[in-house]
Amino acid sequence: MRLPALAAAALLSALPARAENVGTTAAPVLQIPMGARASGMGSAFTGLASDLSALYYNPAGLSIMSSREASFMYLKGIDDQGLQHFGLGGPIPFSGLIGEGYTAVAGSVLMASHGDIEINRLNPNGSLASTEVREAGSDFVASLAYSERVAAFEVPVKNDSVRVEHYLGLSGKWIRSTLAEAYRATAYAGDLGYLVRAPEPGISLGASILNIGQKMTFISEGDPLPLTYRAGVAWKPLLPDTLTLPARQEVTFVGDASYLARERAWRGMVGAEYTTLRRFAVRFGYRLNDDIAGFTVGMGGSFGSLGVDYAWGMTDSLSDTHRFAFIWRFGRVPEREREKKRKPFIESMPEREDLKGIEDKKPDFIDQPARPRREVPENRRLAPGWIY
Repeated sequence: MRLPALAAAALLSALPARAENVGTTAAPVLQIPMGARASGMGSAFTGLASDLSALYYNPAGLSIMSSREASFMYLKGIDDQGLQHFGLGGPIPFSGLIGEGYTAVAGSVLMASHGDIEINRLNPNGSLASTEVREAGSDFVASLAYSERVAAFEVPVKNDSVRVEHYLGLSGKWIRSTLAEAYRATAYAGDLGYLVRAPEPGISLGASILNIGQKMTFISEGDPLPLTYRAGVAWKPLLPDTLTLPARQEVTFVGDASYLARERAWRGMVGAEYTTLRRFAVRFGYRLNDDIAGFTVGMGGSFGSLGVDYAWGMTDSLSDTHRFAFIWRFGRVPEREREKKRKPFIESMPEREDLKGIEDKKPDFIDQPARPRREVPENRRLAPGWIY
């Protein structure tokens, strides 16, 4: 078998042949859960979205970040698969397009490798001519996102009021995939996210549409990207003072639901996070109706401006995945700076009047009254002048 035929066979085995079939999507790397913290909670992160991982779940959550972050994540997948992710983002000194503040930008680069394949070349008589090992496939995704607060107001509740904040975010990404080092395809896509949160009761809701974009074409047929609809909720209950002081313990419960439009399949994710001293965290989660369904466990810790997160996930095949993330938080922005709104522009101009002959008039000078001269007493006129 010749090399092009083998490469085509590898292509067809990796992706379905026709785009109109149900379940036919390209760039499966876009469906891999990102972020060690989010993965530890079963990747239920759409309603929480409070760190740099929001770029992949709900870009509106980038506005929740209080400091700038730089992160690196490594994923050890099944067999010899591996993934590396670099991200950078945080608040920016901009009042926003609407002028409500809480603006943020983020960018990331994702690189994935899907192992190696062995290509055998045969002679006409069927004997082995040569053997070559090539990379089975790889993916490269570059993303850029922006978010801001679009509204904030008080909602009356009985004898009190609750502050409700609304955020919007969007992102664009460029995807490049290769198969057997011989076939390449590229595509552009975008994400749209919305987040509403009430900080006092500790409730937030989020929704996003991910991977809105064009088809990826390797040979002749194009396959669409995995269009995904997500919705999630997060709740951080108020704990008694005996738990919050002095240990400052917090518990967060999260839940997500997603629908894969091309595959016509839904997925569910639930999780929880427990933190103490605002430094150490333990996380649990579960993924339902998923190819990689199973329990997830995670932990994390922060030491000054540096943080480390780890997540372990179990799959149906009893194999597992490991995620390691290293975070550097720097440039914390105070709340008053993030909340800085755009100053209203008020145009005020008095009515114009036509003053005829104003150029011909000359100003009238007023003579200043002369200061009275100080009289020296008779008995002191013989004294030196410096005394006076």
